[in-house]
Amino acid sequence: MDANQQPSGDTPSDSSSRAVLNRRKMLTALGAAAMPAVAGCASPSNDSDTNSTTSPPMQPTTTQPQTDSQSIDPRFGYVGTGDSSPPVEADHTVELLLQEREEIPIPEFYFEPTGLAIEPGDTVRFNLPTPHHNINAYHPAFGYTQRVPDEVPPFSSPILGVGEYWMYTFETEGVHNIMCAPHELFGMVGSIVVGSATGPGANPVGEAPAPTEQSRPPEFTAGLVLSDPAMTPENIVDAGAVSWSDLAPESKRPLLTPVQE
Repeated sequence: MDANQQPSGDTPSDSSSRAVLNRRKMLTALGAAAMPAVAGCASPSNDSDTNSTTSPPMQPTTTQPQTDSQSIDPRFGYVGTGDSSPPVEADHTVELLLQEREEIPIPEFYFEPTGLAIEPGDTVRFNLPTPHHNINAYHPAFGYTQRVPDEVPPFSSPILGVGEYWMYTFETEGVHNIMCAPHELFGMVGSIVVGSATGPGANPVGEAPAPTEQSRPPEFTAGLVLSDPAMTPENIVDAGAVSWSDLAPESKRPLLTPVQE
């Protein structure tokens, strides 16, 4: 065996141990010296050198303002006041009105026009010269028999006051029956026919889809108004618009009376 060769299983010599230790100390020292340089590369530089490859610091995100098409929510529409600018130009206008009756304490509550034909994507502005109305879909989510197309969400405005308006964009083709929820039973209902007279709302009142224990069809004067011959979806499409005055007087008669004290 060579005199310089260590037997198998023997420990290294003292000189070899010192060499290994010295090498480890050198690597440790080099690593420690490199840390500030690495940290300096990771930190944003104050130098204005345009050739720097460092990324600028992250900026806080901000909410971008909605575009016009996004301002009209598919469920809640858009509420405005008389002195505010609407997000888009309306394609059609509907007034929410009331009119006193002779010898009857309950006034006529109605949409004007009561029936309206539009195209998919058209925006309707509902104006309130009289108080407190809303615009509500005949949708199962609200407990009513479905009288809007299948894909339509349960859209509704809040209760609005005089001088306010509500805008809604009707995207889905078919018949959209609407109401003022506080005055529905007094006949304040309407029909917006979008493109064609199709969908559940094209059915006569009381027919398919049948009401369930959890839903009800248009009742009392609401049922009379939507059943008037002038309010058939095909007639609305042909006429373009149906006025409240086009309905027969018997279709407007009140079927509810005030509670006598």
